[in-house]
Amino acid sequence: MSEFVRKYEEERGLSEKIASYIPGYRGYKQKEVRREADKLLRGFMVRKLEAARSNLKDVAKEVANADAVELFKTLNRVTAVIDRVINKVEHADYGYSGFFDFVKIREDELDRLMDYDYKLLGTCDEISRLAVETSSNASAGSLDMLPSLLKQLESRLLEFESAFASREEAIISIKGGV
Repeated sequence: MSEFVRKYEEERGLSEKIASYIPGYRGYKQKEVRREADKLLRGFMVRKLEAARSNLKDVAKEVANADAVELFKTLNRVTAVIDRVINKVEHADYGYSGFFDFVKIREDELDRLMDYDYKLLGTCDEISRLAVETSSNASAGSLDMLPSLLKQLESRLLEFESAFASREEAIISIKGGV
């Protein structure tokens, strides 16, 4: 079981802990906990990415005030990438399989998806850090550092997008192979 799922289960209420001892209910509930934890994890990633986008909006104001046209074009491209990535994460399949669905996703498969998502968090942290650094440099008037920072930010976003696409392919193969 992934670390994120363990933390989620530790924070459950007493009534859920008691109900988990009921035969048959425990396995069902564990699947639901994994699905909910996966959904919460992706929601957390979206919030981190949205915060990065917010930092880029602050950068846009500084770049516009400095009338740096080429820098503004680069910033618009990076902003388009982050918008696309946020949309993909926000609307991604989170491995849900209802009780009566023909295709079921097993717990070990959900754990693999959770571990994959958990690793993606590191990239989200790096994106967030770069966005804050870019915003700080823009606020301080250090526009000469922005092209390099924006290039790094775009690179990390594209890496994240690619890794997230691999996650989606894994879900499709799991659903298709069961």
